[in-house]
Order: sequence, then structure tokens, then C-alpha cells
Amino acid sequence: MSRKAKMIATLVTALVMAAFVVLPPVNGQMKDPNDRGRKLYVQYCASCHGVDAKGSGPVAASLKTAPTDLTTIAKRHDGKFNVVHVKLNISGENDVTAHGTKDMPVWGAYFRSQKGQSVSTLNVYALAKYLEDIQVK
Repeated sequence: MSRKAKMIATLVTALVMAAFVVLPPVNGQMKDPNDRGRKLYVQYCASCHGVDAKGSGPVAASLKTAPTDLTTIAKRHDGKFNVVHVKLNISGENDVTAHGTKDMPVWGAYFRSQKGQSVSTLNVYALAKYLEDIQVK
């Protein structure tokens, strides 16, 4: 295959893949935009913070520091949800005593180095957006 044909094939493939991302599904049903964040939350956070994110997970009673109610982050900060601050807490960049040190937080390695920087960034963002969506009004 010539170099030009390879470039055209690559471009066509990229355009088709982009169409799947940008265009809505044919049946009109959109996937929950926070599905990724919700799944990450259930897998990495719910054991301590609880499925309802109120701090009552199955291991909460055995912890030295009680898990925070993650549904009241905005309420505790004058009604503002600082997504950047939350992302830094999730990634281990901010010191959250209950999560452990930056070098060895409970789950931080997953969010810092999972399949490259872009996937880690996407996961942290998805989780932060999920938490933003579950804030009490």
C-alpha cells in the first residue's frame, strides 16, 4: 500500500471514530455522561464513603478518621464546588490525611498513572464531575 493510501485510510478511520464520539446514537438514547465517574466512585470510593457518598461505607467504622460526606462538599464551601480542588484531592496532589501520603494514598497510583497521563486525567475528571453532580442542593 502506498504512503498516500495509508494516510487516506488513517484519516478515514479517524473520521469514522470521531463520528461515533460526536454523533448521538441512532436509537436516540445517550449514555449517562457520568457513567464513568459513577463506576470509578463505586469501585474506589464507596467502600469508605458509601454508595450514597455520605460517609457510611462498609469499612467506615474501622477507620481512624471518619469518611467525609461527599454530597456536601459544595455546601461546606459556601455553595461552590471547586472541581480543581476536588481533582487535586482525588489525584493525591492535595494532602488528605485519611487518604494517605501522596506517595501511597489508598488508590492514588491508579489515578496518577493508569495507562498514561491522558487516561489518568480523564478518570480524575470523571470522578470529580460525578461528585459535583451528587451535591445536595
